[in-house]
Amino acid sequence: MAGEISITVGGKDRVKPAAALFAKAFEDDPMITYLLCTMTDEKRIAYLPEYFERLATAASLNGASFPEAEDWKACGGLIPPGKRVDNFWTLIPAGFASVLWNVGFSGCMRMLREFTPLADACKEKGLAGCKDYYYVFLVATREDARGKGLCSAIIRYWQETAAREGVPIWLEATTEHSMHIYSKCGFKIVEEMVIGKGKAGRDGKECVGGEGFKFWGMVWWPDEKKS
Repeated sequence: MAGEISITVGGKDRVKPAAALFAKAFEDDPMITYLLCTMTDEKRIAYLPEYFERLATAASLNGASFPEAEDWKACGGLIPPGKRVDNFWTLIPAGFASVLWNVGFSGCMRMLREFTPLADACKEKGLAGCKDYYYVFLVATREDARGKGLCSAIIRYWQETAAREGVPIWLEATTEHSMHIYSKCGFKIVEEMVIGKGKAGRDGKECVGGEGFKFWGMVWWPDEKKS
């Protein structure tokens, strides 16, 4: 429970329903659109359920938990300290060969050469050498249930867990809307970054000479460890 909102938590048994919710919620996410650059809008949206199922499977193989709120009106995925969703040894059994095939060379290079270096450098700066932290893999709310505090309730549940263990939580917000939600929950912006400059617009879609789009590295510290 988080306040009056009902929350239940599970593991790999929740991959499919979590992936289905993520796929719908992230249809227009600029980062996902940018990384799946080889696909038309129609193909990308059709592919998202498989894409997120592979990601969620990889996360589950690294110990991720998947809380849901109010009978799957919202859900999230949290990676525990010491684990990474991009762990090579779990990407293979998660079926990432098919993801690489569908995403294509351009999408892979955008992840490896653009997003990952920026995100890792920001994380190093924001965590100041701290190696034990929770990582927010994803969190999403069903469209018809937004504005009711469900996402915030899941985040508070995570914060209670992290506070008991005395470790921070790290995430990357890919929209201004999600960034503001995290800010209201006590997350601090470490850095505002721009990706896709010269190649994409603010929506993440291909656009020669485009301004690119922003994303934010953010961290939450338990009170006793705030700098």
